[in-house]
Amino acid sequence: MKSSLTLLCLVVWMNVDASSAQTVCSGPLPSVPDARVTEESIKNEYKEDDIVLFSCNFGFVPAGRISYQCKKNKWVVVRSGKCKPRPCELPDETANGHYSIHVGDDFVFGATIKYTCNDGYQMVSKMDIRTCMVAGWSNHLPICEVVSCVPEATDGRVVVSGLPDDDGVRQYGHELKFSCPNPAHQLKGNPQVVCAAGGMWNNHFPTCEDVTCEAAEKIKNVNVIGIPQNNNTMKYGHRLQFECSNSKHVLKGESEVVCSTNGQWSHSFPICEEPKDFCGPPPHLMNGDTKGGRESYRSGESVQYMCQKGYQMDPPSAYKTCHDGIWTRPITCLKPCTVDEEPMNTQNIQFKYLRKIKITLYATHGDHITFKCTGHSRMSPVSVDFRQQCINGVMNLPYCQ
Repeated sequence: MKSSLTLLCLVVWMNVDASSAQTVCSGPLPSVPDARVTEESIKNEYKEDDIVLFSCNFGFVPAGRISYQCKKNKWVVVRSGKCKPRPCELPDETANGHYSIHVGDDFVFGATIKYTCNDGYQMVSKMDIRTCMVAGWSNHLPICEVVSCVPEATDGRVVVSGLPDDDGVRQYGHELKFSCPNPAHQLKGNPQVVCAAGGMWNNHFPTCEDVTCEAAEKIKNVNVIGIPQNNNTMKYGHRLQFECSNSKHVLKGESEVVCSTNGQWSHSFPICEEPKDFCGPPPHLMNGDTKGGRESYRSGESVQYMCQKGYQMDPPSAYKTCHDGIWTRPITCLKPCTVDEEPMNTQNIQFKYLRKIKITLYATHGDHITFKCTGHSRMSPVSVDFRQQCINGVMNLPYCQ
């Protein structure tokens, strides 16, 4: 009886010791990128051979199952799957534009693409970015429309070439050209503008302003006639006359100058000097020449000039005379005018009394030519008259629109 009781106590002790020595994984659960432990696997305590399953986070998809098992106080991989970002279909292309990856490296969950319009087009959508979501790409496909520019208002003096018939918008790259048909006006600003990116012209539209010439500072020994009181600027066509303040002096240069195009005087201002007995070589005549010539002339001697073919002598007398050391009688060879087909087409005009020709028409100084509008165009309100005269190589062309 005594030996049986001793054996029973030994068995009970061995069972209690085995239970207390059972393995438990008490440390933190394994960490799997972009995954979490399933609710079914969560326990307060994990014993030997317990298994933990993982599921992928939102936006990720499994590539194989993921599970760990408790073995000898450690977590051991059973299935080594991964969680990968959910892919999106290839993004849609937008007409007249393109996209590039803005965030990320591939078309997967969380990646962002940015759309950009091609040159000459502009984004009309509020959003130019799309993000890969679980349900696909966010936002609508952006839209690119052609860049267009609205012409600015101009004053009545400016002639604009290149405007649409309906005064509508002009597309990217379209060029407008400007001119001032009245010789009394000059263009202030760029003579041409281009419709650029963003629907803006690359320069402001120019204006036509009055041509003005400034009076020179007071010239020694010279009286200037024609300067307005309290005004140092004179408009196109204004004339100044000069005379020597000392009657014994001789005026060297032109006795009269005219305010001409681009705000320049027709000639340099003269000077007054004491008279001399000899003159040097005859002065050069633009578009003309002398008949013979010497290096020195006595006072009272003359030299004959002639103009090139097509040019007219002004005044008709072709002689300059040496007087007190200077050459008198200003002579000018007045230029002929040329009328080409290209500028006439630009101004929408043609000859009224001549059939259409494809050669250059020449008109000598003083000749008149009459024009008319082509087709159904009409004379512009700011145009010069149809009948124009050649004045020293300049003939203003009317403008029809």
